[in-house]
Amino acid sequence: MLQNKLPTKLILIGASTGGPGLIAKIISSLCPPKKESIVIALHMDPLGLSSYAKRLSELCGYSVNLVTKDHCALTSGKLYLLSATFSIEEKKGSLFFKKTDRNKSFYNPTIDTLFASANSLSSVKIAAYLLSGIGEDGAKGLSTLQNAGHKAIAQDEHSSIVYGMPKKAYELNNDIQVLSIDEIIQDIQRELKC
Repeated sequence: MLQNKLPTKLILIGASTGGPGLIAKIISSLCPPKKESIVIALHMDPLGLSSYAKRLSELCGYSVNLVTKDHCALTSGKLYLLSATFSIEEKKGSLFFKKTDRNKSFYNPTIDTLFASANSLSSVKIAAYLLSGIGEDGAKGLSTLQNAGHKAIAQDEHSSIVYGMPKKAYELNNDIQVLSIDEIIQDIQRELKC
């Protein structure tokens, strides 16, 4: 098996209600990732994800990869949109998406699954952002990342469409940084060295 080109950093974004517009705003403000990769877990009807990926591609000017298959390689310089619940696995110096059973969760994709799997990776730095959404998906995963020393940021109440998931993340772990959507964009720009 050939090794894929590992990213030096993973930028993880989780969102639900209000997420499509916020993610579009973020992506349209970023330079393309080079040594980094961006992975987005968005609660959205799977039927609309293909057209949403195309819209994001038009906004950012480069291809957005819709992850639909098990064992899809995760390489540097790319933006990925999850079509279902996937974890990230590291094997023999390569990263892959692994489709997981979502029977334990109402949400699809499950943000907590993505965040928790990233915490087990030893070869990359993690910067995770939890945006607007109903419920608490992503809150535990973001707290786990924060406790492990990774960058973990929750969107603030004022700029959230629905202040559910980010609020729960901060309630679980007061060390999580809280930023507005504009501050989150600036932070990701710094991560990508835009």
